[in-house]
Amino acid sequence: MTRKELQQMLQTMDHYTMMSCDYRVFDQGRKQRDFVLEQLDKLFDKKSEALEFYNENVPEGVGYRQDYINELKAEGN
Repeated sequence: MTRKELQQMLQTMDHYTMMSCDYRVFDQGRKQRDFVLEQLDKLFDKKSEALEFYNENVPEGVGYRQDYINELKAEGN
């Protein structure tokens, strides 16, 4: 998967399936999230860069906290 393909996936996927009461929807969302995290690990050397990419391509309020990303950068990750 390329960065462009992952970007498109992040921009179009449903980021709220983890809140579903329907286990089938919840499980599908979990699998999709795991796949996205796996792709981020493959495409980026540093976790902080991967999470910044993630934050740039998801709806407001869904991404990772900036202070966590800054912590990773301070650690060299």
